[in-house]
Amino acid sequence: MRLKKEIMHNLVRRSITAFILGAILWVVFFWLPPWYFSALLVVILLEIICGEWKHLFNMANPFSWLLMPLYPITPFAMLILLNQDICYRTLLIPLFSMVFSFDLGGYCIGSLFGKHKIAPRISPGKTWQGCLGGYLFSLASLYGLFWYQEAVPDHVFVLWFSLVVGVLATAGDLFESWLKRRAHIKDAGNLLPGHGGFLDRFDSAMFVAVFFYCWRSYLITIFGIFK
Repeated sequence: MRLKKEIMHNLVRRSITAFILGAILWVVFFWLPPWYFSALLVVILLEIICGEWKHLFNMANPFSWLLMPLYPITPFAMLILLNQDICYRTLLIPLFSMVFSFDLGGYCIGSLFGKHKIAPRISPGKTWQGCLGGYLFSLASLYGLFWYQEAVPDHVFVLWFSLVVGVLATAGDLFESWLKRRAHIKDAGNLLPGHGGFLDRFDSAMFVAVFFYCWRSYLITIFGIFK
């Protein structure tokens, strides 16, 4: 009983934080010129580098400086490049919608029904049930976007594409969990109640961002209808 109350308390905190963060991203993305959203991404990146990176690494460790340009700088740079290009900016809509839906579904289903661990030594809370829940939430999110645009989706594409996003989101989550496990910490930061830091929130999105950027010319033929 006590465990269920704690799970529900964390779920409420996490949901409130996710709603506020999502609302901020939504308003800045849709209502302000593109450079505002890029500036927001730069601020988040700087917070990760200056405020959270030191929790993961001893800054005298050369590995931290070798990894930083690849992770997190390159994925954020790709997000900014997509945002600043009028031809590809719309790709950020399915990217963030699917990733955040995957994270939400994974946490909800995993917390309530998760039993079988994926990588207990790296991330004890990550379960196969949670990944399935994340996949279903991400799938629903993508179908919702097509429905909102009154477009008829290719169902085979939606199924496999949601699977690819789910695999990459899980890989991003596990990679950051591995970094935290090395540093013997639970969260990279504490600015986002229920989530930890911005790196904890954007770990999945960064891996997916690389995929979206590399395949942007193909993906825009499908998601270019989103507005």
